[in-house]
Amino acid sequence: AIFVAIVPEGLPIILVITLAMGMRNMARQKAIVRRLKAVETLGSTTIICTDKTGTLTRNEMTARAFLINGDSYGVSGHGFDPTVGRLQRNGKDVPESDLANLHTDVAFRQAIATCLLCQNSNLHPVDGEWQAVGDPTDSACAVFGWKLKESVDSFRRRHPRFREYTFDRTRKRMTTIHEFDGERWAFSKGALGPFMRSITHIHEDGQVIPIEGHHKDRISEINLEYASRALRVLALCARKIGDDVDIEDVADVERGMIFLALIGIMDPPRQEVPESISRCHQAGIRVMMITGDQRMTAMAVGREIGIVDDDSDHMSGKELRECTDLMLEDRLDTVAVFSRVTPDQKLRIVERLQAQGHVVAMTGDGDNDAPALSQANIGIAMGSSGTDVARDASDMVLQDDNFSNIVSAVEEGRKLYVNIRNFVRYQISTNVAAILLIIVSTFFFGWNLPLTATQLLVINILMDGPPAVALGIEKRHSDVMSEPPRLLDESLPNPVDMAMIVFLGMVMVIGTAMIFWFSGGGIISGQPCTEYDGSIESGWFDDEGNCREDAWREDAENRFEQAQTRAFAVFILFQLFNVINCRSVDRSIFQLGLFNNKAITISFAISAAFLLFMVQGASLTIPFIGIPMGDLLSVVSLEPIDWAILFATASSVFLIDELRKLIMRSRESSHQR
Repeated sequence: AIFVAIVPEGLPIILVITLAMGMRNMARQKAIVRRLKAVETLGSTTIICTDKTGTLTRNEMTARAFLINGDSYGVSGHGFDPTVGRLQRNGKDVPESDLANLHTDVAFRQAIATCLLCQNSNLHPVDGEWQAVGDPTDSACAVFGWKLKESVDSFRRRHPRFREYTFDRTRKRMTTIHEFDGERWAFSKGALGPFMRSITHIHEDGQVIPIEGHHKDRISEINLEYASRALRVLALCARKIGDDVDIEDVADVERGMIFLALIGIMDPPRQEVPESISRCHQAGIRVMMITGDQRMTAMAVGREIGIVDDDSDHMSGKELRECTDLMLEDRLDTVAVFSRVTPDQKLRIVERLQAQGHVVAMTGDGDNDAPALSQANIGIAMGSSGTDVARDASDMVLQDDNFSNIVSAVEEGRKLYVNIRNFVRYQISTNVAAILLIIVSTFFFGWNLPLTATQLLVINILMDGPPAVALGIEKRHSDVMSEPPRLLDESLPNPVDMAMIVFLGMVMVIGTAMIFWFSGGGIISGQPCTEYDGSIESGWFDDEGNCREDAWREDAENRFEQAQTRAFAVFILFQLFNVINCRSVDRSIFQLGLFNNKAITISFAISAAFLLFMVQGASLTIPFIGIPMGDLLSVVSLEPIDWAILFATASSVFLIDELRKLIMRSRESSHQR
């Protein structure tokens, strides 16, 4: 019986069910958990390292600024609609005559050709709304080119592509070769910094001339201005491909480029992100932005959404390469934004954060992000823009790439852990109470077992299960996002839970032992013809004053059966009242709502009805095995008055714990004053 009481047989099943329900709830919030452990680990997250584009922002790149021939223009329009939007100067549309003059300029024509040809996006209307299929940056260039020239498809047909050199994180640009004006031209777009080493010429007054310092100064000035406005800046370049160029060598193709223009693209932050960032800070979770964009753009977006404040630091990929691990760890406490970062540097950041004891959630979307996703405590891949390799390496996939869903998943993970604590506290308190009851009754008082091994199995598996599952889906919590992250290695149950387990277990032990004793359960193990309180019952003696042991034993056995049944029934009722207690460690059930958790209400009713059926149906024969239920479970029928007493006794665990919670809240209120 002790071995049966020690093992919480239903705990593993209920734990898996609860975790699976947590996965279902996260999936409803568009966060697909691929590994079960991630559900619980999310609640311990201390740092979220996130990409910018598409995660913190809407992933709807739109051209907002354009530098050509030293002149800066604005661009109107929004989203992917190429039919709305014009070039602007000082907030006003450029006149048609000026726009016509621009179309005669070689640099302008080649810049627009670069936008229309050096990209792989497709634009099409769906149910009256324009949508883009392809990389968001490509889509923004395609929309911009369409606004100023013509549709992507028609322009592509007139200028067939001969070769493509795809974007990579080392070159940070994309290049394609096309037929243009009867010649072969390479058109290239990408980050300005790496391009400056390849640019040798520039258009000026209709001529191609060697680029000089003042040209570079003007370009850098506009680049910084655009970046300070949270624009992603792309340089547009081109060169003619002669017979002497080895098109198999991308370095040869991208040498001696002519600078054409800068285009500033904005991906506005998602509307809900600032609030989500604020909730992270409130929950003690730091948010780091790790992006391939340049510093000015990243910092501008960071300030807008609340990641960057006056004390925040920044680190570029170049600085990251040059600093040692020790130097990096010294700066990690203040760095909020990493810019121009490569995938291998992401992995290094994760490793250094973990070395400081942080639990890291890392987002990624590319094949090269897989090592960082695998290393992170929670690897989060993008569902819309992520690759299969990234998703396979991750623990969780965001269906819509939205940062706010990460925060919702963290909140769900914290709530789930609270629920796990609650049902672990509930189930182990039952086991502790059963063990203590057996030890106290048999070893200290010398009674026969108040609960049989079969009864303990029924308690642990049949009666414990439904209420514990109901605790696992509790939805009424305190604000879990106002508390700091718990330690990843925190014991379960923790010290607070252990104290509660012992406290509640002792209440159940005392109540059950009292019912058993007052019902005469200890008579059969005592002196013959002696009552449970040591008194003598005259009916057990003959006229000569001799003890009639047969009559005493028959009466003692009947009373033991009654006592054992009452102990079994009151112990289960204690459990049912205790499940109400275990909904919260500190909040009253009347604050949570007595019937707000319908699952607990239903499980309470079902378990109570099943208990009533088992006891009152003791004379019923179980089908197939032909054994009366009373013989199998060692129970007999009880009277209504018995049930009333048992119910009142069992409710004491609820009342005592409510009193404890009231005292605890009163002490907290006095401390706050």
